[in-house]
Amino acid sequence: MLENEQRQCLDMQESQDQATDEYSRALGDAQTRLAQKEAELRKAAENHASEVEQLRCRVEQESRDTHQVEANALREQLAELKKSVEQEKAQNQELQAVQEKALRGESEKHGQQLKELRDKLEKTEQELSGPRDKSKELEQLAAELQPYKEQGQSLTTELASSKQGLNS
Repeated sequence: MLENEQRQCLDMQESQDQATDEYSRALGDAQTRLAQKEAELRKAAENHASEVEQLRCRVEQESRDTHQVEANALREQLAELKKSVEQEKAQNQELQAVQEKALRGESEKHGQQLKELRDKLEKTEQELSGPRDKSKELEQLAAELQPYKEQGQSLTTELASSKQGLNS
C-alpha cells in the first residue's frame, strides 16, 4: 500500500514535470510569437516611416505645384498610416499583456500543484517511517521475549512429565 502511494507520488511528480515542460514550451512559443510580432511591428513601422517620408515629399511637391486638393488627400493618408501604426502597437501591447497574464497564472498554478505534491510526498514519507519504526520495536520485543517463551515451553513439558509420573 505504501509502495502504491509512493508510486502515485512519483507519478504525480512526473506528471508535474511534464506539465512544467509543457508550460516551458508554451512560454517559449509565446515569447517567439511575441518576438515575431515585435519584428513585424518594427518592419511595419520602418515601412510606414518610409511611406510617410515618401508621402511627405510628395505633399511638399504637390504644394509647390499648387495641387492643394491632392496634398490634403496625402495628408489624410499620412494620418491614417500613423493611426494604423498606433493601433498595431496598441494591439501588440494588449497581446503581450494577455500572454504575460496567462503565463503568470499558469506558472502560479503549476507552482501550487508542485507544492501540494511535495507536501503529499513529505506526508507519505513520514507515514512510511512510522510503521517501520514500530516493526523494529516489535522485532526487538519478540527477540527479548524468546528466552521466556522457551523457558515457559520447558516448564510446560516438565509439568506434563510430572503429571504423567504422578498418574502412573
